[in-house]
Amino acid sequence: MTVSTNCRRLLGAAAAAALVPSVPWAASEAPRVYYAREATPGRFVEIFERLRRDLGITMNSGRIGIKLHGDEVRINRPLWQALQAHLPGSFYVEGNWASAYASSGRGSTQGNLEAIAGQGVPREQIDILDRDGSYRAVPIRGGAELKEISVPAALLDEYALVIVAANFKIPTFAGYSGAVKNVGVGLAGAYGKTAVHGPGFRKDAGFFRRLADASKGIAEAMAGRLLFIIVLSNLKVDPLDGATVQEGTLGIVGSLNMLAADQAALDLVYGLTPQAYDAYCEETKVSRGFLQLECLERLGLAGRRYARIEI
Repeated sequence: MTVSTNCRRLLGAAAAAALVPSVPWAASEAPRVYYAREATPGRFVEIFERLRRDLGITMNSGRIGIKLHGDEVRINRPLWQALQAHLPGSFYVEGNWASAYASSGRGSTQGNLEAIAGQGVPREQIDILDRDGSYRAVPIRGGAELKEISVPAALLDEYALVIVAANFKIPTFAGYSGAVKNVGVGLAGAYGKTAVHGPGFRKDAGFFRRLADASKGIAEAMAGRLLFIIVLSNLKVDPLDGATVQEGTLGIVGSLNMLAADQAALDLVYGLTPQAYDAYCEETKVSRGFLQLECLERLGLAGRRYARIEI
């Protein structure tokens, strides 16, 4: 990776802080992150069960959604199918694209439904959360740029539990795609997504501040009704000065804390401490997506130090 002169000045600090612990940040008060080295359907369901029990939700607590990125249903499909088979009556849930793209593809409810069904998911198992155009403004306490975010009323009113299931992707517009992106953008309504992206849909520090704001607001509105599972498979990662990058299939992480889930996933790839991620210059933190973690921490969310439990 080519970096600017200013960025290079910070690499020494990042490298000096680098660490690859076998059990990161183990502490009784830290959020739990379950980790399976094997990315298999059985392990995926096992991690879900651990989280479900921790959350205290029974199989009969109400409607259950499995949040998948609508363009990635084919990726790791046996894992999602195993979970849905484990949860009869559950739905694949997804939201429409940002309102700026409402006229095409997954920008409309019908187009979104057709796109996902076209990947082999039965229509009766799909719930497009924007389906009736009903939204509510969810407040964001202490938001850096956003004070509220538009969220589908169906998500807030109808779902007792949503499993945010992410295929960990590098690179993406958000640098990487994990739990935070799939909440702050994925669970926002079409107009909420547009607000997060901001004018011109620029990939800059402002986008990451708004992403952190939105994910915090949505997670708090859905408190006790979200859990997060990330699959790291078939990764190809560009080298990063100051880190020893790991590629390939690295396993599955799951947590009730979206910040901990993303941090644990990144740690499997880059093996750095929080201080090391933060020591990179803004250019790198935007490019790699590290900035979303830092922005959430500034909003008062804990989770960058966690207890990893291998199963």
